[in-house]
Amino acid sequence: MIYFTDFYVPLLKRTFWIAKGEKGICYIDLNNKPVAFKKLLSESFEDEITQSKAELNKEVSQILEFFAGKRRNVDLKVFLKGTSFQTKVWVALSKVKYGKTVSYSELAKLAGNKNAIRAAASCCAANPVPIIIPCHRVIAKDGSIGGFGGGVSMKRKILELERVFVK
Repeated sequence: MIYFTDFYVPLLKRTFWIAKGEKGICYIDLNNKPVAFKKLLSESFEDEITQSKAELNKEVSQILEFFAGKRRNVDLKVFLKGTSFQTKVWVALSKVKYGKTVSYSELAKLAGNKNAIRAAASCCAANPVPIIIPCHRVIAKDGSIGGFGGGVSMKRKILELERVFVK
């Protein structure tokens, strides 16, 4: 069974969608595209897909606490489907501390291939569970913000939130 629901993040003035199965959270959508999100779930899993806020209460609560500055780490089980390199990048990303950033080149090095900078950036873009695996903490080598699935302004707000609460 795959459960999914939506939730509103006041800081960002945006609705997110989240899904989990028995192995953990499998997707988070930052762009409030429910039709595309449900289609992704049905194409990715053979399990029955059911909307249920109650089944995701713990997960949503932790994410909302993160956005309220009450939690530095979202400590939730995730289920990742990706290539070997994607998994290495996502594991490396999960180790970037709250309030810190790394460049795409540093991320590639942390994932074991210092020359795979563009590939590491693509892995960030393919991250199925943003916020939990904090791809927002990756910036360009020159210090510019880079891209983000939820948009650059969302990335800036999240990074600023972390900077304020890390002090």
